[in-house]
Amino acid sequence: MPSWSSLWRVKMLYFIAVFMFLGGFFFISIGRMSMDNVKNIRELLEDDKNRQEAKGNLQIIEIRRSRYDFECDAKLIFINHNGKTFTYNERFFASNSKAIFLREYENTGEISVTVIYDKRLPSKHFIKELKPLEVNENSKVGYTVIGILFMLLGIFIVAVNFKV
Repeated sequence: MPSWSSLWRVKMLYFIAVFMFLGGFFFISIGRMSMDNVKNIRELLEDDKNRQEAKGNLQIIEIRRSRYDFECDAKLIFINHNGKTFTYNERFFASNSKAIFLREYENTGEISVTVIYDKRLPSKHFIKELKPLEVNENSKVGYTVIGILFMLLGIFIVAVNFKV
Protein backbone atom coordinates (compact mmCIF):
# COMPACT_ATOMS: atom_id res chain seq x y z
CA MET A 1 0.00 0.00 0.00
CA PRO A 2 1.50 3.36 -1.02
CA SER A 3 2.13 5.93 1.66
CA TRP A 4 0.56 9.37 1.72
CA SER A 5 3.84 11.02 0.78
CA SER A 6 4.21 9.01 -2.43
CA LEU A 7 0.57 9.75 -3.41
CA TRP A 8 1.16 13.43 -2.72
CA ARG A 9 4.31 13.30 -4.88
CA VAL A 10 2.43 11.68 -7.78
CA LYS A 11 -0.39 14.22 -7.60
CA MET A 12 2.12 17.07 -7.48
CA LEU A 13 3.94 15.74 -10.54
CA TYR A 14 0.67 15.53 -12.47
CA PHE A 15 -0.17 19.05 -11.34
CA ILE A 16 3.19 20.30 -12.59
CA ALA A 17 2.77 18.39 -15.86
CA VAL A 18 -0.65 19.97 -16.45
CA PHE A 19 0.79 23.44 -15.87
CA MET A 20 3.69 22.70 -18.21
CA PHE A 21 1.23 21.59 -20.87
CA LEU A 22 -0.94 24.71 -20.36
CA GLY A 23 2.18 26.90 -20.47
CA GLY A 24 3.14 25.25 -23.75
CA PHE A 25 -0.32 25.89 -25.14
CA PHE A 26 -0.05 29.53 -24.04
CA PHE A 27 3.30 30.02 -25.80
CA ILE A 28 2.03 28.35 -28.97
CA SER A 29 -0.99 30.69 -28.89
CA ILE A 30 1.32 33.71 -28.66
CA GLY A 31 3.29 32.30 -31.61
CA ARG A 32 0.02 31.97 -33.50
CA MET A 33 -0.81 35.63 -32.83
CA SER A 34 2.62 36.60 -34.17
CA MET A 35 1.90 34.48 -37.24
CA ASP A 36 -1.36 36.39 -37.76
CA ASN A 37 0.52 39.70 -37.44
CA VAL A 38 3.02 38.52 -40.07
CA LYS A 39 0.15 37.58 -42.37
CA ASN A 40 -1.51 41.00 -41.96
CA ILE A 41 1.73 42.90 -42.58
CA ARG A 42 2.53 40.81 -45.65
CA GLU A 43 -0.97 41.34 -47.05
CA LEU A 44 -0.53 45.09 -46.67
CA LEU A 45 2.94 45.02 -48.27
CA GLU A 46 1.74 42.91 -51.20
CA ASP A 47 -1.33 45.07 -51.90
CA ASP A 48 0.23 47.54 -54.34
CA LYS A 49 -3.15 49.08 -55.15
CA ASN A 50 -4.00 50.25 -51.62
CA ARG A 51 -0.60 50.43 -49.92
CA GLN A 52 0.67 53.94 -49.29
CA GLU A 53 3.82 55.26 -47.70
CA ALA A 54 3.98 58.57 -45.87
CA LYS A 55 6.37 60.49 -43.69
CA GLY A 56 5.17 61.12 -40.19
CA ASN A 57 6.23 61.95 -36.68
CA LEU A 58 6.29 59.74 -33.63
CA GLN A 59 6.07 61.71 -30.41
CA ILE A 60 7.29 59.69 -27.45
CA ILE A 61 5.00 60.33 -24.51
CA GLU A 62 6.40 57.92 -21.93
CA ILE A 63 8.89 55.08 -21.80
CA ARG A 64 8.60 52.51 -19.04
CA ARG A 65 11.29 49.92 -18.72
CA SER A 66 12.66 47.45 -16.30
CA ARG A 67 15.45 44.96 -16.53
CA TYR A 68 13.49 42.55 -18.75
CA ASP A 69 10.64 44.64 -20.11
CA PHE A 70 10.12 47.69 -22.29
CA GLU A 71 6.94 49.64 -23.01
CA CYS A 72 6.53 52.92 -24.84
CA ASP A 73 3.49 55.16 -25.23
CA ALA A 74 3.68 57.38 -28.30
CA LYS A 75 1.55 59.50 -30.59
CA LEU A 76 1.84 58.83 -34.31
CA ILE A 77 0.96 61.70 -36.64
CA PHE A 78 1.04 61.39 -40.42
CA ILE A 79 -0.60 62.95 -43.45
CA ASN A 80 -2.17 60.63 -46.01
CA HIS A 81 -2.12 60.92 -49.79
CA ASN A 82 -5.18 63.24 -49.73
CA GLY A 83 -3.63 65.66 -47.26
CA LYS A 84 -5.71 64.51 -44.28
CA THR A 85 -3.86 64.32 -40.97
CA PHE A 86 -4.21 61.17 -38.89
CA THR A 87 -3.26 60.87 -35.24
CA TYR A 88 -3.03 57.56 -33.39
CA ASN A 89 -2.01 56.81 -29.83
CA GLU A 90 0.25 53.77 -29.95
CA ARG A 91 1.76 51.48 -27.36
CA PHE A 92 4.89 49.60 -28.31
CA PHE A 93 6.33 46.61 -26.50
CA ALA A 94 9.69 44.94 -26.89
CA SER A 95 7.87 41.85 -28.14
CA ASN A 96 6.30 43.52 -31.17
CA SER A 97 8.80 46.17 -32.27
CA LYS A 98 12.46 47.06 -32.40
CA ALA A 99 12.52 48.74 -29.02
CA ILE A 100 16.15 49.75 -29.51
CA PHE A 101 14.99 52.25 -32.14
CA LEU A 102 12.70 53.94 -29.61
CA ARG A 103 15.32 53.92 -26.84
CA GLU A 104 17.74 55.84 -29.05
CA TYR A 105 15.28 58.73 -29.27
CA GLU A 106 14.04 58.65 -25.69
CA ASN A 107 14.98 62.23 -24.83
CA THR A 108 14.40 63.83 -28.23
CA GLY A 109 10.62 63.71 -27.96
CA GLU A 110 9.78 63.53 -31.66
CA ILE A 111 11.06 61.14 -34.31
CA SER A 112 10.64 61.34 -38.07
CA VAL A 113 9.33 57.96 -39.27
CA THR A 114 8.01 56.27 -42.39
CA VAL A 115 4.44 54.99 -42.08
CA ILE A 116 3.10 52.30 -44.39
CA TYR A 117 -0.70 52.22 -44.36
CA ASP A 118 -3.75 51.03 -46.25
CA LYS A 119 -5.26 54.01 -48.08
CA ARG A 120 -8.80 52.63 -47.59
CA LEU A 121 -8.24 52.06 -43.87
CA PRO A 122 -5.43 54.23 -42.44
CA SER A 123 -5.84 52.66 -39.00
CA LYS A 124 -4.23 49.60 -40.57
CA HIS A 125 -0.66 50.86 -40.52
CA PHE A 126 2.80 50.16 -39.23
CA ILE A 127 6.05 52.06 -38.77
CA LYS A 128 8.76 50.90 -41.12
CA GLU A 129 11.66 51.73 -38.76
CA LEU A 130 10.30 49.45 -36.01
CA LYS A 131 10.58 46.45 -38.37
CA PRO A 132 7.43 44.66 -37.17
CA LEU A 133 7.66 42.00 -39.89
CA GLU A 134 11.12 40.90 -38.78
CA VAL A 135 10.22 40.95 -35.08
CA ASN A 136 6.99 38.97 -35.57
CA GLU A 137 8.75 36.44 -37.84
CA ASN A 138 11.25 35.75 -35.07
CA SER A 139 8.55 35.67 -32.39
CA LYS A 140 6.45 33.25 -34.42
CA VAL A 141 9.26 30.70 -34.45
CA GLY A 142 10.58 31.37 -30.94
CA TYR A 143 7.28 31.18 -29.09
CA THR A 144 6.20 28.07 -30.97
CA VAL A 145 9.45 26.25 -30.16
CA ILE A 146 9.23 27.26 -26.49
CA GLY A 147 5.60 26.07 -26.36
CA ILE A 148 6.48 22.70 -27.89
CA LEU A 149 9.34 22.27 -25.41
CA PHE A 150 7.03 23.03 -22.48
CA MET A 151 4.51 20.47 -23.74
CA LEU A 152 7.22 17.86 -24.25
CA LEU A 153 8.49 18.49 -20.73
CA GLY A 154 4.96 17.97 -19.37
CA ILE A 155 4.66 14.69 -21.29
CA PHE A 156 8.11 13.67 -20.08
CA ILE A 157 7.10 14.27 -16.45
CA VAL A 158 4.05 12.03 -16.86
CA ALA A 159 6.06 9.34 -18.71
CA VAL A 160 8.76 9.24 -16.03
CA ASN A 161 6.08 8.95 -13.37
CA PHE A 162 4.72 5.79 -15.05
CA LYS A 163 8.17 4.20 -15.09
CA VAL A 164 8.73 4.72 -11.38
